[in-house]
Amino acid sequence: MRLLLMKAGLALAALAAAALYFRIKPLLLAAAVLVYRLTLPLLMSQRKSRQGRRLRKEAVLWLEELTLGLKAGKALAAATRDLAHRILASPGKATENGQAAAAWRQCLSLLELNYPVDLAYKELALGLDIGEFRALAAVLASAVKTGASLSQVFIQCTAAIREQLAGWEVLEARLAARRLEGCLLAAAPAVYTAFLRLAAPAYMESLYRGLGPVITAVVFGLQMFGSFLFFHLLLQEEDPAAELMLADFQEEMALQLSAGLSLPEAWQQAAGSRRSAALLTEAERTTGGVDSLLLAVAGQLAVGVPFAAVLERMRFGEGAEFCRLIELLLQNYGLGSSSLAAMLRLEAKESRQRCLLSQKARDSRRETWLLFPMILLLVSSLLLTAAPALLSL
Repeated sequence: MRLLLMKAGLALAALAAAALYFRIKPLLLAAAVLVYRLTLPLLMSQRKSRQGRRLRKEAVLWLEELTLGLKAGKALAAATRDLAHRILASPGKATENGQAAAAWRQCLSLLELNYPVDLAYKELALGLDIGEFRALAAVLASAVKTGASLSQVFIQCTAAIREQLAGWEVLEARLAARRLEGCLLAAAPAVYTAFLRLAAPAYMESLYRGLGPVITAVVFGLQMFGSFLFFHLLLQEEDPAAELMLADFQEEMALQLSAGLSLPEAWQQAAGSRRSAALLTEAERTTGGVDSLLLAVAGQLAVGVPFAAVLERMRFGEGAEFCRLIELLLQNYGLGSSSLAAMLRLEAKESRQRCLLSQKARDSRRETWLLFPMILLLVSSLLLTAAPALLSL
């Protein structure tokens, strides 16, 4: 219902914005449809991104509370059950989000039926649709198979997941600031047009007769094209960079190693978690096919190819980050280093830092391209201001 009201309000706003420029009904309706089609994806992406950020912040608090309970001596199932009761009983952001409330309700019902805690977390991860929780469920399942301590594995997982969520939070905050900047810049011409219509209606009246509608159509086209460029440069959603994806993969591999798996098994489990996260989408174009490389290694391991031989084949794969990971694993797999999990965590942390630095560098280059839409909007504003005076001569 809320989504329907938002779309209806946007349609009325688009119609009102189009009425600033045109009085001819076909042109008015066409302009309203154009404004609606440009603005709706922006509002939907902002709404989804805002809900995702809110849920990720809540997830960090949940993990901290669970960690405190485990350190106090509670079993994992008991700590999770207590947290689920508190979330569902107290009003807050989690209960406002129907998806999160349903996920915790299902997890609680499974625990009360004495389901294994790793299966309960698997269902919780599917309900919350948070990639880090899917990785947590996979590591818990591995710990159950190897007989490792679930509490110790969970504490290690939560520390790593908090770092992952913090990295994504920094990226989301940067994108949110960029969206706000883009909204202000893209809406400036329409606000200026509305100001002229209200402040000098008699002066603007000549734009609705004779050659006025033609000039108005040109102004509208320039403003829409400039706003579209702002949308493209500032407001579009960015797919995860290859560095950030590989960092999450290395982090999960380190957790799988801490749970007692061997290095080939840890690779297969981490790659399987990425497959279940359904990240093989259009992002593969921008990440250089990193997911495909990870899954290709896992596929060769599944048919019995030795791990060292697979790494040698992929040694000169696509991307510097992937090659760095292969070199690290080859050196430590041959020497049998016992500190591989710690090195993978350190490499994942450095990869996240490199990813954020590269994002900042791309933002700096994008600022140069913003000159072109700003020139278009400036020309349209000058034409809108001078056209009534020229038409009245």
